[in-house]
Amino acid sequence: MFIPERSAKETFRTFVILLDGTGDSVDEDVTNIVLLKNMLLDSEKEDSEQMVFYQPGIGSSMTGFDEQFDDGKAHSWKSWLHRTWDQAFASGFSDHVIAPYRWLAHRYRDGDRICIFGFSRGAYTARVLAGMITAVGLLPKGRASPAEAQAAYNLYDNFADLPTASAASKEQRDAKWSALRSDFQEFKAKNKSREVPIEFLGVWDTVNSVGYKRAIRLGFTRTNDSVVTFRHAIALDEHRVKFKQNNWSGPAKDKIPNPGFKTNDIQSSKPKTDVEEVWFAGCHCDIGGGSVLNGTRPNLAHISLRWMIRECFAKNTGMLFDSKGIEVIGIDPSSLYPGAKRSPPNPSFFTSGVGQIAVVEPEGWGPYLKSWIWSKKGTALEPPNKSEDQLDAADALAPAYDQLALKPHKWALMEQMGVTKERFKDGKWQEVSEKNLSHGRTIPPLEELHGGKIKVHWTVRRRMESTFKNGEAYVPLARVGYAENFDNKIHFTEAMKKSVEWVA
Repeated sequence: MFIPERSAKETFRTFVILLDGTGDSVDEDVTNIVLLKNMLLDSEKEDSEQMVFYQPGIGSSMTGFDEQFDDGKAHSWKSWLHRTWDQAFASGFSDHVIAPYRWLAHRYRDGDRICIFGFSRGAYTARVLAGMITAVGLLPKGRASPAEAQAAYNLYDNFADLPTASAASKEQRDAKWSALRSDFQEFKAKNKSREVPIEFLGVWDTVNSVGYKRAIRLGFTRTNDSVVTFRHAIALDEHRVKFKQNNWSGPAKDKIPNPGFKTNDIQSSKPKTDVEEVWFAGCHCDIGGGSVLNGTRPNLAHISLRWMIRECFAKNTGMLFDSKGIEVIGIDPSSLYPGAKRSPPNPSFFTSGVGQIAVVEPEGWGPYLKSWIWSKKGTALEPPNKSEDQLDAADALAPAYDQLALKPHKWALMEQMGVTKERFKDGKWQEVSEKNLSHGRTIPPLEELHGGKIKVHWTVRRRMESTFKNGEAYVPLARVGYAENFDNKIHFTEAMKKSVEWVA
């Protein structure tokens, strides 16, 4: 049975686009993107209620889901080398945007709903896809060939060449932006592009460092009024330099105007995006999944997956879920439909039976090299015999997979390298080079947050009430506010006193 049921009057179709993380695909340690895919109604019939597009992550094989990428060398050493290069330098990033864009352009009709999801660099790809649709519109079916879609992307990509605040005056930046926006408008008019809303944009731990060389900076990825609802699950404990989170900025004073409106119309007349960014315990893959074999419980990543599913129902996205698939991940379908409100857990959730936080130890070179020859097999998730609250309580104590600690040979050197950042210093924006030194993430100050509070999932509190085997308590690595020195930022435990809003 698929829920929610639709009435005869609801004739729209729902298009769900799922963009996986770097190197991730349908394998033995799938991410939340694949778990979500497995519980959705999917049909290729033109008049079906829902169609799903799944795309492996950057650095994965693109063969088999879109003819323009099938070079017939999926298993050759050349293909392996190309995927490794793509994973490191994101050489094929535009391909990962254009493929779902064309898929959508060939199918969308007025009134249909678009829901886009992504994890990691796939999350940034999802935001770029939504941004491209806002900037240049969605091409008509008859004008969405590979060459035409590439031309649309190339125009949108010109946004990356706009000068930064440290490189040009506000007047110069405004002039460049005005000219580019005129190009967007001209392109849409010439090609009869369609302006379409994005019903739901759901992402797990967005990072925009899509290659070792640089971070990509594209338009309408930090604010986009074409997006009706934006939901973002973010890791509290990730601390690698190339995995800094990319927050949604929302209505800011220097907001880039929507290209569908006049140049001086800073706040567009479109309804503002419903935004919620929630912080969860764990590192990058503990939020989006992919760090453990399929079928593993407890699992930190299941917490954010259940939260995202609930948000899909709460916002009436029109997405159709298999009720049995929802049960397997640990949600009672009757608590989602009709109505999707989850009651706060009993206070005993935080204190009774507080246990020990599990830890995973580095495996060393032997198991690492062995994994290249022989890999373990995962299993299908079995329906749990626990309630959602009980699963949350257990998952909250699952081990975190800190890649900087588990694989220092791969990541540690980068922590000592200077990274170029923009800082407001001495009354102006300047580019500075700083070392990350394994410092945690920065939670934006309260004045930049939606609702004026740091939204944290209640399972974080459960984890903080527990201890590791050595008796030490769990304290999130992220700190609050901007400061030149990481130690001068507000400690999370201090922010908890008056700045945190616990959410379900």
